[in-house]
Amino acid sequence: MKAKHSSNSSILKKFIILFFIVLLIFTILFFINKNNKKGNNIFSSKKNNNTTSSSISTVDTIDIPDQIGSYTVVGKIVIDKIKIEQYILDTEDLASLELGTRKKYGPNLNEPGNFCISGHNYTEIFGLLPNLQIDDTFDIIDKEKSRKVTYKIYDKYTVYPEDLDCLNQDTNDKREVTLITCTPGNLTRLIIKAKEI
Repeated sequence: MKAKHSSNSSILKKFIILFFIVLLIFTILFFINKNNKKGNNIFSSKKNNNTTSSSISTVDTIDIPDQIGSYTVVGKIVIDKIKIEQYILDTEDLASLELGTRKKYGPNLNEPGNFCISGHNYTEIFGLLPNLQIDDTFDIIDKEKSRKVTYKIYDKYTVYPEDLDCLNQDTNDKREVTLITCTPGNLTRLIIKAKEI
């Protein structure tokens, strides 16, 4: 009788061990599958932050002119929600402001850092920016590299003209864009901050 009991006990121990091995395998496969669905394959090396992501695409820039007046065109901003498409000029002065939007401060277009764009609050330029809300998106196309990057708005506020904190370049090596325009009466500036999606 003892031998039979010992044999049953041995079979039970083997069954329990086998059960836990199978459970362990399924748990490992579950987490591998979950990570792969997120695009985080645990067997691949970490991606570089500057590699192509879903927010970056290659586009044809043949329709973007090289110059407007005596100013070089570095790219284009497209804000579908308010039906704005404006070329971005490379120089900030009073004459360039009359022609559209211009680079105010920051790195090259679609590079890590805070690319700041200013424009008059004319309806056809930046006059409809007040209609944008947090989580709205827009595209920046850089002419030189034929890249389109999509940005999502994360902040919107007004400041006095002498407050230049919005030009800060501390972005933790991420791509950001700041849109700047006058409010009615020109007493304050509307600031819209966006990050690459």
